[in-house]
Amino acid sequence: MHSNTRTILVTLGTIAGLTACAADSTAPGAAGRQSMTVSFTTTSSSSASASRIDVGGLSRSITDSSGGNVLVITTAQIVLARLELERVGATCSSDDAAGDDKGRREDDHDCAELELAPTAVSLPMDSGVTTALNVTVPSGTYSALEAKVRPIETNKGHLGAGTEAFIRAYPELVGVSVRVEGTFNGRAFTWTGTPRAELQIDFDPELVVADSAANITMNVDVAKWFKTNSGALIDPATALDGRSNANLVARNIRESIRAFRDDDCDGHDDHDRHGKGHT
Repeated sequence: MHSNTRTILVTLGTIAGLTACAADSTAPGAAGRQSMTVSFTTTSSSSASASRIDVGGLSRSITDSSGGNVLVITTAQIVLARLELERVGATCSSDDAAGDDKGRREDDHDCAELELAPTAVSLPMDSGVTTALNVTVPSGTYSALEAKVRPIETNKGHLGAGTEAFIRAYPELVGVSVRVEGTFNGRAFTWTGTPRAELQIDFDPELVVADSAANITMNVDVAKWFKTNSGALIDPATALDGRSNANLVARNIRESIRAFRDDDCDGHDDHDRHGKGHT
């Protein structure tokens, strides 16, 4: 992601929870700045057999059944390691690794207009659209947003303040990018993996941050994660690192994420163009 404007580091070491997506098109930020939100939904288009279950009116889960097996996902977390916003016409000579929030090389310290420190997002288990991040950005015209789902590692030398805060808040997520809890045929499981995904949302028309707020929605199709190409359910125990289905589930996760402009927070692309996902 490239930009030759001032870097803004947003350190959100933890996100306590998601809130209902409600982008306010009339609420500006500080002078010369405007609100921007990033929201999430897990609405599935890949599995007619998947359903949502309200447990005691408090928590929800995604349930799927196939071939006599039953998979219930109660929680799913992803590590959003970096978020960058590109101003129209900007260029930059290098691209740092995700999660390295300690600062760019001297010649590239002004590359990112918006830079998000490592953040854990608990995906919604219902079918709604919920907001995980709300920041303000400088007024201007932007061409794209890039998001990276990556594991945060501790063996990369000196760590930045945002990374250190993430490690303190989420020790169970260090070294992994996805964590899932649930049951398979009634047996409880916890699955962790290191899938890497990059998404670039090209704004068409370009995003003008001036008098109105903007929202980007990431749709993560959790219901397709533990499935074979034929639609059969995968036992998460067989998809742990080194096991037979590990690569398949990692691929499913990478391919399940897309992002798009969604100012009205309805879970659909405002311009009917899918965000581009990259592995």
